[in-house]
Amino acid sequence: MEKKNIIWFVFTGLLFLTFSCDDEYLDRNPIDFLSPDNFNNEKDIREAVNGIYKAYISDIYEPLFTDFIVDDGYFVDYQLLWTRNYNNETPQIGNKWSRDYKVILRANTVLHYIDDVEMPQSSYDQYKGEALFLRALAYFDLSFFFGDVPLRTKPEGLEGSNKPLTPKPEILEMVLNDLETAAGLLPVTYSDDNRGRATRGAALAIKARALLFNQRYAEAADYCKKVRELGVYQIMPEYKLLFLPEGEAANKEVIFDMQFEKDSRDFGLSNQWYTRFRSWSGYMVGHDLYEQFYSTNGLSINDPDNTLYDPTVRSSGLAAPSEYIKEGGYDNRFQDRDPRLHYSLVVPYSIRDYNPQTGEPVVYYPIQQQNANFTGFKVRKYVDYSDNGVQNASGVNPVIIRYADILLMEAEALVEQGSYNEAEVYALINQVRQRESVMMPKVEDVEGTGLSPEELMAVIRHERRVEFAFEGLRIFDVMRWDIGEEVYNADLRGFRPDKLSPKANNISYEVYSVFSRSYDPSKGYQWPVPKAELDANKALTP
Repeated sequence: MEKKNIIWFVFTGLLFLTFSCDDEYLDRNPIDFLSPDNFNNEKDIREAVNGIYKAYISDIYEPLFTDFIVDDGYFVDYQLLWTRNYNNETPQIGNKWSRDYKVILRANTVLHYIDDVEMPQSSYDQYKGEALFLRALAYFDLSFFFGDVPLRTKPEGLEGSNKPLTPKPEILEMVLNDLETAAGLLPVTYSDDNRGRATRGAALAIKARALLFNQRYAEAADYCKKVRELGVYQIMPEYKLLFLPEGEAANKEVIFDMQFEKDSRDFGLSNQWYTRFRSWSGYMVGHDLYEQFYSTNGLSINDPDNTLYDPTVRSSGLAAPSEYIKEGGYDNRFQDRDPRLHYSLVVPYSIRDYNPQTGEPVVYYPIQQQNANFTGFKVRKYVDYSDNGVQNASGVNPVIIRYADILLMEAEALVEQGSYNEAEVYALINQVRQRESVMMPKVEDVEGTGLSPEELMAVIRHERRVEFAFEGLRIFDVMRWDIGEEVYNADLRGFRPDKLSPKANNISYEVYSVFSRSYDPSKGYQWPVPKAELDANKALTP
């Protein structure tokens, strides 16, 4: 939506917090949501719906932080999740549970009272559709991370506080039903002053994701096709503009995202990813992810036949900053790579950002952050240089689902269901690969034709890894493909920071392991019910 309208869109949702409830108590014990006595008019319902969105963006670390608990990166505050030594008191686990149930309870309140309020049919359909969509989004998230969870479909006081766990399959069916109903109620598009609200395409897209993640491949492919047939989404030519405010107006690829506003920290409408990715060095990108970005000829840098990849550190004679201040730096290893590498990561000796006073580019020297960043790589995606050093007040909108995901999910679903047209699958993948600003080779030109399903899935898995880095999707892919034993055994590898001195004439290059983690199958994938919920909900107490 237009940035000038977003404060009204979500800030009015703050009024929803004043309806006969104690917000501190709500945060501490979200199952005890105290409902308002009634809603009098359409404005009350609209503000209540805005309150659902406000709850949805209340955790500014969602969904990106999950990429730092798998094999894409590492951050020390998430170490218990990264090493899979978490328990029911791990903060991020409790935060996710609380945030999702806050969304659910506010959605339930709207759904409970909306039939009692007179309003135009179009408004009724929209508000009900939005509430159903957001409730489904929250329940899908809960069921994925926690499995069985308490099912709450109406606003409840203390008398409804004790609820047993509902089996995950039942939660999934409710999610699918809510999304189907929402898709029938929501508009396909909005006017510019309402951009950012849930649409029919968003409901269909999330349903496709839920179906795919639960191995219902034929249905997933069908719903991806439904999204495509709406005719309103397309691949955005400039990849980096997908994740910057200046790209929002012309963006036809993002289907649903989290709406944030620059310099609106006091209203809870700004996020902190600019500060954490640009100003901090502790959010580290794993060397394994870096290696996944192929050379522009479509070959892995580890492929012995890849003559384009130059493993030497730099071309001789390059020393002055003016000679290597460019995207990709001056290091040979980072040249002629998939452009998404430099749109997603800050690599050694490339532009880190720009001086907010002079506008001059600032080169990233890993040796300067060797105690904070062990791998030598930082995150570039979502870093808005126009913020000019403003801390914790980013207006970038984290993407929840976009059209490229629809294309790759459909390709995956077609291959996994076992019956597919090879050319159709190739075409879906190639649309993503051949974005105007990326233009990586087509599948048939590198991997070839006549690929087996296993070979095609390897192509799709690779494409997802580099296309969606730091968009919060990697953990879903890891669990869906059941590759935890592989990725949770990975070392956190990187450069030798002590060898990365820009003043040295002969810079050494070594890959080393900071530490590694082992995989314990007995731990499974799902998170435990938070201790605070066990204490509050007696139906869950053994």
